[in-house]
Amino acid sequence: TRAAKPGKTAAMQIKADQVTLDFILDERARELAGEQIRWFDLKRTGKLIERIKAYAPDNAVNLQDYHTLRPIPQTQLDAVTNKTDFKQNPGYQ
Repeated sequence: TRAAKPGKTAAMQIKADQVTLDFILDERARELAGEQIRWFDLKRTGKLIERIKAYAPDNAVNLQDYHTLRPIPQTQLDAVTNKTDFKQNPGYQ
């Protein structure tokens, strides 16, 4: 209601049963458009692969399940002394 355009307040009203994870993710997409936090939201909620395939099919062409993790920069991997314990995330070799 607070953020509604004048004359559009009624269109901004929702009921509690309309609030789902997908509703919240859609709202956050509008609110945070272009901000890096979007990837974290989708990864954390387990919706990254599903929503990219549904809403950005051009971006899903090479999408793999391992893309829910980011690659660890090589400089970080080179800096660890116990290399057998710390390896690159699966899928990034």
